[in-house]
Amino acid sequence: MGEVRVRASVVGLGYVGLVSAACLAEWGHEVVGIDADEGRLAALDEGQLPFFEPGLAELVAGVRSARRLRFAGPSPAAIGSAQVVFVAVGTHDGNGGWQTGSIRRSLAEIVPHMADDSTLVIRSTLPPDFIQSLPWLVSALRRKAGRREIPVLTNPEFTREGSAIRDYMEPDRIVMGIGFDPHGRGESMLRKIYRRASAPILVMHAADAALTKIGANLFLATKISFANELAQLCETYGADVDRVVAGMAYDPRIGPSFLRAGVGFGGSCLPHQVSMTVREASAVGLSVPLLAAVEEVNTRQRETFVERLWRASGARSGARIALLGLTFKPDTDDLREAPSLDIARALIERDAVVVAYDPMPRARVTAAATVAGLAVVDSATMALVDADAAGLVTEWREFALLDWEALGRLMRRRVVVDGRNALSPEAMRAAGFAYSAFGREGTLIAVDVGQPAGPAPLAELAEDGPVLRPALAFDAEAADTLRDVSVAASMFDREASSA
Repeated sequence: MGEVRVRASVVGLGYVGLVSAACLAEWGHEVVGIDADEGRLAALDEGQLPFFEPGLAELVAGVRSARRLRFAGPSPAAIGSAQVVFVAVGTHDGNGGWQTGSIRRSLAEIVPHMADDSTLVIRSTLPPDFIQSLPWLVSALRRKAGRREIPVLTNPEFTREGSAIRDYMEPDRIVMGIGFDPHGRGESMLRKIYRRASAPILVMHAADAALTKIGANLFLATKISFANELAQLCETYGADVDRVVAGMAYDPRIGPSFLRAGVGFGGSCLPHQVSMTVREASAVGLSVPLLAAVEEVNTRQRETFVERLWRASGARSGARIALLGLTFKPDTDDLREAPSLDIARALIERDAVVVAYDPMPRARVTAAATVAGLAVVDSATMALVDADAAGLVTEWREFALLDWEALGRLMRRRVVVDGRNALSPEAMRAAGFAYSAFGREGTLIAVDVGQPAGPAPLAELAEDGPVLRPALAFDAEAADTLRDVSVAASMFDREASSA
């Protein structure tokens, strides 16, 4: 069979749109990435991406060099030449709610200029109550322009920051939501687009597709909050949450994913969609106590972390606290709803001196501009100098590889509150630290480390910068256990019948 190439335009070059455009071009399609932000377009033309995603800069450069991807501002020509137009504009209002103004404006600019044989595909996550009106809105815009009706589909994305390219190119499933497609032309076009993906294709009503996307995120958020509730039980009864989860994960109905206790979830999807679902449900008189509890637990975890870190520092005005990690997860520079921001603000309100470090330069700059009073430095070493306590907020591997024994000599108090259960308790204690985490055996819930010993001078260190000693504080045994559990769970998934 010959290669099937499609002319596609992607409107909105944020996270979803740019990843989609680059991956479509990598599959051999001819793609135009469209954005109204002239500054963003100029930066993209110079090879500067608006965010970090592993491998994306190289992928964009490659498909641009092959002339399969170009960038442009909104224009009838860029829209009218496309066989399929993907829309990937934001639908969050920035305050925990939905907004449809952006997508309505985009549709008003796009739909009248689309060719009569083209297909409209929405990649944006849409509020469920907007889905029903979407085909009528598009139809009205076409009639006003004197044009024929076109297929209207949704195609929700399931990519994760940090692994977005792999998730797009090797998806678990492809969901196609049918808004208006009486002759199947739109579905046929999307099947051509995804011809190279070896994944199940699920065709359903657009409302089903919207709730498939939202439901997946709500469930993942629920698993995280469940793990945090479980950690609380483990602390009460002297159990270890890592071992408990490992034992549970062999049940194929449960599995190990997203059952990691810590400071809770952040990012652009989970917090917003939990909050928005709770709000929208309340607005229509629907009670969703489980999801409300998920949100409550997530907020509580940040507050608990702040309280433990504050007490560990000596609970005094002017205490110097190091925060390690700012992004909401590793392998991204995204600070949207990052727990670190709330944690830093809460500590500063208690009159602590908060010094933070993250491996991502853009995250450091953004955090410093976002949180008043936050000091941001360029290395973990400088964050830890003279610290009364350290809090690990993002589980960057760099922090697991630090030589904590050497760094402890720089701190006033050797105490770490591990907000991601990412460090080895045994290794931290061997390095002379009081160690606190969530639900781990032997964790110090109320840390009392007595009088500060005082730091060693920087001259004692071999280098000025992060001190690395491979695997000192990396919990290799736990990592191997989780890998074994994941493999076993995958085997059970293939063999077990539904319960």
